[in-house]
Amino acid sequence: MKPTVHAIGFRIEKLVFAIAAMVLLPVAAIAAEEPIRCPVTGIQVAGWSTEERDRVCSASAAAIAFLRAAGLTYRADDLTIRPLPPGDAQEGQPVIGCCDVLHNEILVLTYHDAVVASRKYPPAFGMPMSPALWQSFVSHETAHAVAEQNFAGGVRRRAASEYIAMVIQLSTLPPDLRKVILDHYDAKGFDNASEISMALYDFDPAVFAVKAYRHYTALGDRGPGFIARLVREGLDQ
Repeated sequence: MKPTVHAIGFRIEKLVFAIAAMVLLPVAAIAAEEPIRCPVTGIQVAGWSTEERDRVCSASAAAIAFLRAAGLTYRADDLTIRPLPPGDAQEGQPVIGCCDVLHNEILVLTYHDAVVASRKYPPAFGMPMSPALWQSFVSHETAHAVAEQNFAGGVRRRAASEYIAMVIQLSTLPPDLRKVILDHYDAKGFDNASEISMALYDFDPAVFAVKAYRHYTALGDRGPGFIARLVREGLDQ
């Protein structure tokens, strides 16, 4: 079954298959605005302040540059990034952002709303929300959207997509912030692709993220080729 919505909560992210209407209905309340194209990627953005728009464009460009190294391409005309109205929650966790692959939209809380949510609920990675961490969620969801455009038909992509998005989210963080997160979690990288599972992701997505990042960096020059393999072949789940 093809996923319709990827949603990030403060458990980092949970794939959602049946709540497209729940996520999309509030979007209708967003005032219509002519999208503006990001200068580097051409992705459309709408509804942001000037400062946030620049950060959104920068974060999405970082994710795309990372994926280009693995040979992935993207269709800018098929992607728009808009603010997500606050209030959606999954299992008591507020949603930071989501990627609706059927409608080619990425929705992310404004920075202000993300800060408010991080003070009300346990924050992602146990870290206070900051501009850099917030941008990493834009990169994460951009990675999902671009990977979706590249997955071979019929492959099982849930775990593969999460691996790619988590690797990019941590890779695009400033080194000092990434080090704090990595030092916080005593988890070695996956030993091989067979260990990359949604069971671990559902149990502790932050640990999944750290293990994915450490596995990817251990691959060295073979890392981009591994991502290319994932979009061609997927994983078992």
